[in-house]
Parts: sequence; structure tokens; C-alpha cells
Amino acid sequence: MTPIGSATTGTAWFLNGVANLQQEETQTEEELSSGYQINNAADSPSQTPELVELGSTLAAVQAYQSNLANVQTEATTADQAIGQSITLLQSAETLASEGANSDTTATAAQTLAAQIQSIQQQMVSIANTTINGNAIFGGDEGSQPYQFDATNLTTGVDALTTQTSTRTIVNTQGETVYQPLTAQQIFDPTDDTGNPTAANAFAALESLYTALQANDQSGVASALTSLQSASAYVNTQQAYYGTAEQLLTSEQSKAADQITSLQVQIGDIRDTNMAQAATDLTQEQTDQSAAMGAEAEMSTKTLFDYLG
Repeated sequence: MTPIGSATTGTAWFLNGVANLQQEETQTEEELSSGYQINNAADSPSQTPELVELGSTLAAVQAYQSNLANVQTEATTADQAIGQSITLLQSAETLASEGANSDTTATAAQTLAAQIQSIQQQMVSIANTTINGNAIFGGDEGSQPYQFDATNLTTGVDALTTQTSTRTIVNTQGETVYQPLTAQQIFDPTDDTGNPTAANAFAALESLYTALQANDQSGVASALTSLQSASAYVNTQQAYYGTAEQLLTSEQSKAADQITSLQVQIGDIRDTNMAQAATDLTQEQTDQSAAMGAEAEMSTKTLFDYLG
């Protein structure tokens, strides 16, 4: 006759085994339904730190990618705006060539001057280009940097802000990939004393306007030379943005590849192997059914069955 203590121990062992099978089955069902084999730190304490680190890195790269998209829009808009200003400067050169002709009458010169003043106003509008209310050439302040001022006989404009640009976009390696230019850097460069340089587009246009107003053909010719210098300089500023756009596009591609790689690494650790989990669940259910069947058979036998 089996000792009572042994029977109690056997029952406890059986119940514990069934409970373990049920727990394994429940966990496998959860893995299948959620798609994750690690849902919390308790599921895999040894792998949780790596998952946390990978997740943090992924979030940082995704934020960087989103920022790059916004900056790409800014750089593209800046490139297009500067391109428009170059077209205006070329139009001004054409008008200056007409005004420098000895056959130009005072009346014709006045008409040309009016057209130059319109170009000046359009140039100011370009310098004040905004995206979502932010002046892209306004520097750190983001406010419109200039206004047209017909009484300013030097440049024809008034600066509305102190244009300082310290904002930089850096990649995950800490390398600078973008820093915007200010309207002053592009259209209104000055020397150490604060006077316009030969490349100052605003000053060149104002000089041409003044010369045309006076039908001063020598002055118009001099202004034409200044316009050509200014136009060449603004072209280099557009080239800066063209290079920036290429770099930003490359950075977005790198970020996308990095995000994909990180997601794969996370998935390899966290995600459920659905085929394996389905096989495991079937086996666990089979094992549990077999255990319950064996227990049911044992419980129907009596002492006489064992005595023969």
C-alpha cells in the first residue's frame, strides 16, 4: 500500500507540472497574440537592457530623420528664393545696359528707374521669405530681416533685426550637416566698418536706381559692374544651398537605413517567431492533455487493480 505521504507528494508534483504547462501555454498564447516574445522586463531580464538601448537609439534617429525633412524643405525653399533673386539681378543688368546707352533719354531713364525700384522691392520680399511664419533668412530670431526704404540712398533697405545665425543641424556622429545663411550674408554683405562690399546686391540696385534717376550714364555703367559682382556673389550663396540639399538628402538616406537596421535588431530580440510559437503551443496543449489523461486513468484504479 502506497504511503499517504508519497501519494500527497505525487499529487503535488502532478499539480505543479500541470500548472507549469498551463503557464507555458498562456505565455505562448500571449506571444502569438501580441507578436512579441518579450513584453516586459520580466520576460527576459538579460535582454531588456539591450532592448532599451536599441529603442533609445531608434527614437533619436527617427527624431533626427523628422528634423532633416523639415530642414530639407527650408533649404529647398531658400535655394529657390535665391534663384529668383538671381533672375531679378539679371533683369536689372539688362535694364542697366539699356540705361548706359548714350541714346537713352531722361524720360526713358526714369521709366527704367521705376522698374529697378520694383526689383528692389521684390528683392526685399525674397529676403523676407517665410515658412510657417518663420523667416528662413532671418537668423536666430526668425523675424523678417528687411524693409524697403526709398529714403536710404545707400542700400534702399532698412535692417529690422540683428541677423545672427548659430542654429546648426548635426548628425548622430556630431557632424554639422546644415547651417542656414542670413539675408545679410546673401544680399547685404558689409566690410569691417559696416559699409557695403562690392558684392552687396541691395547697394548695387540702389546705385543703379540713383544713376537712372539722374540719367547719369557713367553712373549706370558703374552700377552695372557692381550688379555683375553682386550677381556672381549671390550665385555662390545659391551653390551653398545646393550643396546643403545634397548632403541633407544623403543624411536622410543614411538615417532611413539606420532605422531599418535598428528595427531589425529590435525585432530579432523582441518579436515572436510565429511558426515556432505555433508549434510550441500545439506541443504544450498536447502535453497538458496527455498529463490530464494520465491522471484521469490513475484516479479510476483501486487497490484491487494493483493487487491483481
